[in-house]
Amino acid sequence: MLSPARDFNSIQERVRQTLDKGVQIDLSTEMCKRFLRRHVNCKIGVVILYVDIDGSTRMSMSITPAEFATILHVFSQEMSLIISEYGGYTLKYVGDAVIALFPAVYDSHQPSRNAVGCASDMQEIIKKCINPELAAHGLPEVRIKISIDYGDVQVVLYGKSIERSHIDIVGSSISMAAKMIAFARTGQIVAGQSLYGNLADNQGFARLDVDPARWSYVDEKSGSSYGLYLMK
Repeated sequence: MLSPARDFNSIQERVRQTLDKGVQIDLSTEMCKRFLRRHVNCKIGVVILYVDIDGSTRMSMSITPAEFATILHVFSQEMSLIISEYGGYTLKYVGDAVIALFPAVYDSHQPSRNAVGCASDMQEIIKKCINPELAAHGLPEVRIKISIDYGDVQVVLYGKSIERSHIDIVGSSISMAAKMIAFARTGQIVAGQSLYGNLADNQGFARLDVDPARWSYVDEKSGSSYGLYLMK
């Protein structure tokens, strides 16, 4: 997938409308659930992307609950839309984080490139569309951190009904991506070794030096430390 043409003016206008009138789209995760239902009890390859608001606890203490909820609505809406544009699904909303899934059932390289492009555009949308409108409405600006990794996950149905029972994924890639985000500073994108290996052009990333006391995960193939890479 090529990077979609980005109309930042239209995005900023939608953000303005959301701040003034409320969420403009359905933030359901049903599309992702439909995809997962086609792979119940199977292992599938996926790229997982976490995008997290940095300092959200501090932010929530400095503004009213209604204002904080509005910021979360804007953030979740715009992150979900860009995920969809890059061929991904919003897997779930967890507090101040949005978790995306990019199917890599048949090919891991293109979904990996899509996820990196999505992460880069997320930063641009925050900078050029969301934060200017938040500032204009007297609200604090948003700062984000992103982590991305690739791997196999198991699709698990919690119940008997394929349509009504809760469905989710379990596996090292989703747990790894969740842990990796702790090593990203504000505004940074951190990629795992598996994702890095899928990128034909990975010159935009540099190996991240990590304290072994904080990161003890090992690559199963090589037996060495599982590498983390920072997008330049």
